[in-house]
Amino acid sequence: MTARREGLRERRRRETRQEIRAAALQLAEEHGFDKITVEMITIAADVSHRTFFNYFPNKEAAVVQAPPRLLGEDVEAFTAAGAAHPGEILADLTALLLREMAEQPPQRNEFSASFALAREHPTVLAAMLAHFGTFEQSLADIVAARTGERPEDEAPRLIAALAGAAIKTALESWAADSPTDEEDSPLPYVERVMALLHTLFGS
Repeated sequence: MTARREGLRERRRRETRQEIRAAALQLAEEHGFDKITVEMITIAADVSHRTFFNYFPNKEAAVVQAPPRLLGEDVEAFTAAGAAHPGEILADLTALLLREMAEQPPQRNEFSASFALAREHPTVLAAMLAHFGTFEQSLADIVAARTGERPEDEAPRLIAALAGAAIKTALESWAADSPTDEEDSPLPYVERVMALLHTLFGS
């Protein structure tokens, strides 16, 4: 399913990105983040320097796990649904993110390693926050496309911020936990955080 929706070229790009990130995280675990270099990562991942910098600007970005990536056809379906109550849009946006994570499941050990590095190294934390900031902006863009507002308007920014915070909170909890079943999925964590969010807002 994922291969058909992505296309072979896009799938290979995703796989290459993942291979570089896995190599960077492994080296950081073995040698310590401060001691690894881009050259060490390229050798371990068997890629050129040019390929590395096509995917990541530096080693900090290479060890940071990216939030869910939204595919074009799913975004089109979301925006085509049209304006609705903000709570409904938030629920639809969360469902969209859950679907993407179900189709491209993240690896718990890699997220755990990334969050640990972010806690220990301010430069990695900055890279992680930049990733989530870009992710949140992309969510505001598609919410605005659905509602007919501007991405900088309050409603799209707030809905995007709530969805982004829910995803980040859920992934942090999932990464810190120990696997309890064979599926080892973050989806129940996201669903639990979203249920809590709706409870807090009385919806």
